[in-house]
Amino acid sequence: MESPESRTAVAPDAGWARYVANAAPQGALGTVRIAALLRIVAAHNAAGMKLNEIARLAGLEQSTAHRIVTALHSVGFLAREPRSRRYHLGPLLFELFTTAYPHFNTREICLPAMTALAERMGDTVYLTVRSGLDGICAERREGSYPIRTCTVEVGQRRPLGVGAGSLALLSALPEVEAGMIIEQCAPRYAAFGTSAEAVTEGLEKARAQGFVHQPAVTSSDVMAVALPVTGRTGHPYCAISMTAIASRMTSERAEKALAAMRQEMGKIQQRISELGYV
Repeated sequence: MESPESRTAVAPDAGWARYVANAAPQGALGTVRIAALLRIVAAHNAAGMKLNEIARLAGLEQSTAHRIVTALHSVGFLAREPRSRRYHLGPLLFELFTTAYPHFNTREICLPAMTALAERMGDTVYLTVRSGLDGICAERREGSYPIRTCTVEVGQRRPLGVGAGSLALLSALPEVEAGMIIEQCAPRYAAFGTSAEAVTEGLEKARAQGFVHQPAVTSSDVMAVALPVTGRTGHPYCAISMTAIASRMTSERAEKALAAMRQEMGKIQQRISELGYV
């Protein structure tokens, strides 16, 4: 059987490759490569990653990955467990995050668009953000339609792939990364009435369609639509979803809801770009 070490290296994200080719500043390849590598480690931070795993997902020769990882470890961007030799995000990143967070607050950036969507469509709008292997409902806005469909509470955490917004986030991740997330979350899916196979099927459908349109996790009488909010590299910062009772969220209405969501999400993406994020 082919070992993980012998597999062909897979680039973490075609979006990063496009960014390097078309938009990255001249001479910045190394910097962009470091950013991609840190994001790979962040995606698997709970379990940590060995050097060969990082190299494979980053699409790098192991010697090149070793040089970069060693440098990042030496300045505190990465930390390594002595026994397992697994790498995690380092303490310096936490220090930088605490400084950067007030400047880049996903909830504040998305709230005007969410409010506009709820008022325009009359239905409930959610913001889902990623935290490791989970999707978290970070905000909710209710519309004026008299029948409420509040299927997720603010602060509720579920494995990535469970729920429309969470699945939209997962669908925007590179294929290899998404597959590893599903594999790690597999034992947890049963508690939410689903399975790794069902999540994979939903993921493939979402990628083929370009959006998520499915029943809510908590009720088959409620339908949800969702889209990921991505930057210029294709990296998903969050996801916006909308729910309504099934008789109301017909295919025709879902198309209208998605069109309205894309319009408002364009404003979110513009704001992210203005803040200097890719």
